[in-house]
Amino acid sequence: MSVSSADSRQVNVVGGGIAGLLAATELARNGAKVMLFEAAADLGGRARTRQVDGFFLNQGPHALYIAGAFKGELDRLGIAYSGRRTEGGERQAIFRGELHRLPASLATLAMTSLMGVGDKVTFARVQKAVIDGATGKESFGRWLDAEDLSPVVRMGMEAIARVSSYANAPGLMHAGEMLGQIRRAFKGVIYLDSGWSTLVEGLAKAAREAGVELRTGAAVERVSVEGRRSRVHLSDAETVAADATLLALGPNEAARLAPGVASLRQYASDAVPVRANTLDLALSRLPEAAKPFALGIDQPFYLSVHSNDARLAPEGGAVVHVARYMAPDEAVGRDAISELEGVADMVMSGWRALEVRRQELRGMTVANATPRWDKPRPGVALVDAPGVFIAGDWVGDEGMIADAAAASAIAAARAVSAWIGAEAVQAA
Repeated sequence: MSVSSADSRQVNVVGGGIAGLLAATELARNGAKVMLFEAAADLGGRARTRQVDGFFLNQGPHALYIAGAFKGELDRLGIAYSGRRTEGGERQAIFRGELHRLPASLATLAMTSLMGVGDKVTFARVQKAVIDGATGKESFGRWLDAEDLSPVVRMGMEAIARVSSYANAPGLMHAGEMLGQIRRAFKGVIYLDSGWSTLVEGLAKAAREAGVELRTGAAVERVSVEGRRSRVHLSDAETVAADATLLALGPNEAARLAPGVASLRQYASDAVPVRANTLDLALSRLPEAAKPFALGIDQPFYLSVHSNDARLAPEGGAVVHVARYMAPDEAVGRDAISELEGVADMVMSGWRALEVRRQELRGMTVANATPRWDKPRPGVALVDAPGVFIAGDWVGDEGMIADAAAASAIAAARAVSAWIGAEAVQAA
């Protein structure tokens, strides 16, 4: 067995996704000696992009929220990316198997056949309340109950919630968190040229330049707490001790690596993941009558031509993402992909003859936990494991999805810096 010792400012980061890379970079810039361990051969986690035949396929639909914490951190670190704010084109609503104009603005609300006049007035009123800062401590479903909405208006608001958060859990989702996420979505999103792997590459470069040692293919089997220090145990019997360990992992994996930490077991038990079925299509071109965007109103579907707003395909080609936002207890059905193909048939008839490649993801985890109204998300420090910290899309009280990962990563890095600073003072 080989054993690596650590100096008084050594930090181990386990997990090489967005949260791990951001936290490691922040820590190293603050003077810590940082070693990051990623079990996979590549960094990035769910932010990795598959490149094939000149097409760039993210793992399902990905969007960078203009008002979100992740974009803020990328800009602060000077990490370059390109793409443009999506305009969506002629957006459609899918309701009872038919297409209607999606009420995405006052003009389209006036013209849509989705709602009658009274419902249009109510829909505009509720959206204005959200924009003006509406909040709540109950579930999003109960918040909607209090608005006394007609069925189609309620379904319309639930559809907006799904496309803003990827979550299909109005009865579980915290109303304040959901309403804040809708406001962020209303401020716009960016689809990225060449996919999200460009962000991973930029984050990895920033980490290396800051002095982080990035170790891929390094599977951590266990994390032990030894007084005020901690140690990672790798699959090849190597161990690395440190003054602090940051677990930038999902709750189940974190709990598995540190089985003696009761708080992690509880967080894993409480976590209800956000999941989706996705069909990612590379087409030689779009069919003539294809619509660029469609959102399910009475069914939790989504279709968007991301290549209209980002360089994701060869000249003339197209990349289209089709998804079903899954309910918390929903099983992956045998027809998971065929029903997505049916959505594509409705919105862009003739696509099948133009298919070049596809990527099918069933029950994909979009985020490790839904922000629940009845249980707050955990903070970054573990009270029952001194010197062990957590970060990820299930941690902290800011944002959702990648924004939550980014915000918790920076909060965790600052908490770790404070911890090892106090340790250094004690040692002196």
